[in-house]
Amino acid sequence: MLSKCEFITLSLDLNIFFLRIMKEHSLFLELGFTPKDMKAASEARKLRDSFDNLLSEAVELACGNVSRQAVASNQFVTRFTVNAEKLTNFYTGVPINVDLTRKELMLTPGTGCMHSLENNVDSLNRKAYRLTASLVNFKERLLCNVLSCKMFTFNYPLLIEHILREARLFMKMLVDLSERRNIVRPNDLINLEEFWNRQMAEHAKFIAGLLDPSEEELIDTARLFGKEFDQLTIEAKQATKKTLDDTDATSDSIEAMLRLQNFKTAGTQGILNCKIRSIIIPLLADHVLREANHYLCVLGVCNA
Repeated sequence: MLSKCEFITLSLDLNIFFLRIMKEHSLFLELGFTPKDMKAASEARKLRDSFDNLLSEAVELACGNVSRQAVASNQFVTRFTVNAEKLTNFYTGVPINVDLTRKELMLTPGTGCMHSLENNVDSLNRKAYRLTASLVNFKERLLCNVLSCKMFTFNYPLLIEHILREARLFMKMLVDLSERRNIVRPNDLINLEEFWNRQMAEHAKFIAGLLDPSEEELIDTARLFGKEFDQLTIEAKQATKKTLDDTDATSDSIEAMLRLQNFKTAGTQGILNCKIRSIIIPLLADHVLREANHYLCVLGVCNA
């Protein structure tokens, strides 16, 4: 059973990270529709605006009430996020709330927490669950239409499946918190490794598929990361069945993640500086970097 302080801090850490991820998922979906499906694009935009408003509410609650590890990990925002948002706005014309990002950059951890926030945080969790459920429903309908050739989108079907998994994980963790269960239980780590190793493998494959064909060296590197994290996913799955030592699996994941984090950091810089040829939206580059930072923190490396 979580204490009040643990509940507040874990909830705010989770929401500040995932609400931004969810609003960006909505943006990426919005940008992927053709003129024929502007109704779907409008629905994605409404979801994005709702996540933006809820994230703003979470940030108001968060100053002095988030963990030092989460802030140090740069999983909420990175030093690139503001510029990635500005450049994405320039390329697409879609308005992005950069002021909210600046507020997140100023978030500070506290030495304790305000117990009086418990009801407000519980309400935030419930609203986040309902809104994410709406996004899941939207993603499921989109995926069904794409796979049955009733709709075209510039987003890979696998990417839609990928972001569905993340939304469902967020919802599961919100349920755990509503029941005051710890979402960072040591016994659950290997299951999270399996989940995030799969996501990291797919990140690498998406990057390879969105780079310009002339970027052969970067494409080769991304594909190698994809294969490496596919293997790490298998190892994590074996560790859950105790056919492989989970300590070794975690050590392998950390070592590979540090290299992938460096690759994503360099890639984000290259895209922002117009040094890499690709069709990667700048905010997508920063998005996958933040997810790498989050996963490293899950693995216990929060200030790499």
